[in-house]
Amino acid sequence: MRTGERADRIGVLLSGALSVATYDLEGRRTIIKRIGPAEIVAAAQSLSGAETMSVDVEADEDSDVLLIKIDRILSPCENACAFHARLVRNLMRALAVKTIELNHKIEILSHRSTQDRLMAYLRSVAQQKGIAEFDIPFDRQQLADFLCVERSALSAEISRLSKLGLITSRKNHFTLRRT
Repeated sequence: MRTGERADRIGVLLSGALSVATYDLEGRRTIIKRIGPAEIVAAAQSLSGAETMSVDVEADEDSDVLLIKIDRILSPCENACAFHARLVRNLMRALAVKTIELNHKIEILSHRSTQDRLMAYLRSVAQQKGIAEFDIPFDRQQLADFLCVERSALSAEISRLSKLGLITSRKNHFTLRRT
């Protein structure tokens, strides 16, 4: 899905990984959200009544996506089957979860420095997973895009935090030493 395309369907990711992203006029990417299997994509765009997509949805790896026209979901079938009620209920729950996740991202991005953004993100992942050693779903460029910072600044900050003994890292594997 690309910016400017019709916003008339939602997707359910069956396998793989997707990123929801925007691009500025200079071509810099900002990752808004990473989508994993069983998650929905483009629901807010299509349910809002927007004519066109305002974001890009990109496959980060080979992915299978089930696309459903939104009018098929919003218009009940002739039999008034329980499927539609369950589908709408699940869609509402998924939208509520996405709203919470985006509010959390706003909280992370409200930090002014690269270090504070990075540590807020890493602490939130550690808290979510319940352990201080974990993998994140991003490579370094994707993490920089997610945190809205330059990759070089992010790499320098990771190196600095490692030297201070606050974290250890190898590729997308991190350990928080002191929080």
